[in-house]
Amino acid sequence: MAGSERQKFITKSALPIYDGTQEYVLWLGCMGAYDPAGRETILALVKVLRYLDITFGVLKKEKCNGDPARRLGNDLLFTTLAEDNLKNIPEKVKMLSICPHCVRTMSTDWREAGRTVEIEHHSELLARHRTRLPILEQDRRETVVYHDPCYLGRYRGVYEEPRQVLSRAVDLLEAPKNRERSFCCGAGGGQMFLGEEKGERVNITRARELVATGADTVAAGCPFCASMFRDALKSVSDNPPKLLDLVQIAARSLPDQPSSN
Repeated sequence: MAGSERQKFITKSALPIYDGTQEYVLWLGCMGAYDPAGRETILALVKVLRYLDITFGVLKKEKCNGDPARRLGNDLLFTTLAEDNLKNIPEKVKMLSICPHCVRTMSTDWREAGRTVEIEHHSELLARHRTRLPILEQDRRETVVYHDPCYLGRYRGVYEEPRQVLSRAVDLLEAPKNRERSFCCGAGGGQMFLGEEKGERVNITRARELVATGADTVAAGCPFCASMFRDALKSVSDNPPKLLDLVQIAARSLPDQPSSN
């Protein structure tokens, strides 16, 4: 998709450009810049950041961080993408992302391209500020089952932070496979673009497990997971639960804020 579509989203959403004075660079990533659901997650995060008075800006230019190329074995393309991105990212800057794949690749794998960046997942930042988020009254709370993304859980060890954020606004349920023993959504290792050649797709199997909890909503912490579950939940249930990113759930309890940062 053309980079102009990213710029249109930035302009329409009045997202500020990073100028060195803000606390964070908000990394949009491919899913946050181009995917409609990913854009909704970005806007929910923006709402929460503004509520918390955390300043941020987006980069004028981004390219894919190279995660799919890396996982599918195209190291030349991965290195090229990483090097191109690093030219546009100042050193000693703090970055924030809605995508665990971006966080893993940019904080670890980019080392092979010259340097890594200080970047964290939005659940980590929100968990640090969770006491500033409203606690919903019991009669307004719904049941939510949280799916642990592989790249946030197994690769980064982040399990409690998303639950700490969610528990401010909902009653949490657990899938039988959770935390360290969570079940993959099926998107990792480039499989989002390939898919399994034999047997039932992994996302269908996991969707059945999540639906079986009886939760009103499935909470994701990764746009890849959300993409895999979007159709899978509908295929395994006539009345599927809602599907939202954890920050969308957090943002629902906040008052509307002015659009300026």
